[in-house]
Amino acid sequence: MKYGLHLSIAGKRGIAGAAEEAELLGLSALQIFAKSPRSWKTRPLRPGEVEGFRARQENLGGLPTVIHASYLVNLAAEGELGERSVFSLADDLAKAQALGASYVVVHPGSGELTRARSNALRALSFAGLEPHRRGPRLLIENTAGGGEKLGALMEELAELVADTPFGVCLDTCHAFAAGYDPLRALDELERYVGLERLGVVHLNDSVGDRGSHVDHHANLLEGKMGSKLKEVFLKPRLREKIFILETPRSPQEDAHNLRVLRGWLRGE
Repeated sequence: MKYGLHLSIAGKRGIAGAAEEAELLGLSALQIFAKSPRSWKTRPLRPGEVEGFRARQENLGGLPTVIHASYLVNLAAEGELGERSVFSLADDLAKAQALGASYVVVHPGSGELTRARSNALRALSFAGLEPHRRGPRLLIENTAGGGEKLGALMEELAELVADTPFGVCLDTCHAFAAGYDPLRALDELERYVGLERLGVVHLNDSVGDRGSHVDHHANLLEGKMGSKLKEVFLKPRLREKIFILETPRSPQEDAHNLRVLRGWLRGE
């Protein structure tokens, strides 16, 4: 089983620094942004950054890496927003290819489902990644719902990825906020989408109540789902998946969340 945290690449430490932090924390996977998640500005990879990251990856036995796309991306949008979203996602996909990342995770956005799927395919093409060829796999993440957001329901998530090379990312907090019990979300994902398309699980507790449509992550055992997440984490059918914690970060919070996770693995 592979698990890790969403780590920062801010400042001089960069992407290679995130891999170094993953090693210090004893992680077997990690997730990063390849650029600022709240800006359209791209972040070129610095000289030596790719080599440094990939060398540390190799030293850690591969270290599965997930890149999360910008929060600004709305693949379902029309006009300039839609075009910016396509190019931003293509930039992340190209960086993921250079860095040897396994997956790129993106929120589908708000608008027409067919446009979201079409724009995701365009981003794949612009990044030079042909469908069904080796390279990072694009995962569409379920959402907390509310408004016109796509992907809150598992049936809709299935429709988003149907007849495409895309996989899915299951966020437990989003599923809970959309009205699902964590285990029911997993069952319905298997029923409508298929677990073969599931690449990554964002294992997050929820500050908000079930069905609240509030996307506010909590530390493990400190939110409204509590020990139910243990059942998700230890499901035998998810043993080969990557689990990423997007929980609040501080040295104390990291220590708490990793202690809980490792305790579950030990049967505590």
